[in-house]
Amino acid sequence: MSDPLEAVRQAERLVREATERAESMARASLPPRGYEAPDRDHDSAAFPDLSALTGLLEVARGALPPDLQRQVAQALRELLIALRAVLDYSIERLEPGETPSVEVEDIPIE
Repeated sequence: MSDPLEAVRQAERLVREATERAESMARASLPPRGYEAPDRDHDSAAFPDLSALTGLLEVARGALPPDLQRQVAQALRELLIALRAVLDYSIERLEPGETPSVEVEDIPIE
């Protein structure tokens, strides 16, 4: 039979190792001050769908012939101009316009 004291030592060692691993994992997942979100790349965090699209375009850009690269760049430019027009239109609708002047008539009280 094995020594019971050795089994206790081995169990204590395993508990200690598990505790150390758990503490190190907890420290790694906590933000710096406990309440802050971890720092991320602002471009990819702000617009994840657009960052995936731009990443795809960058990868495809190297594989395309120069003529097709120019066509893709022109299409992207036109897309951005259209997006700017939509944003300008939306901003104009949100801004308060001039209130129409209302004609006021004095009514004499007798």
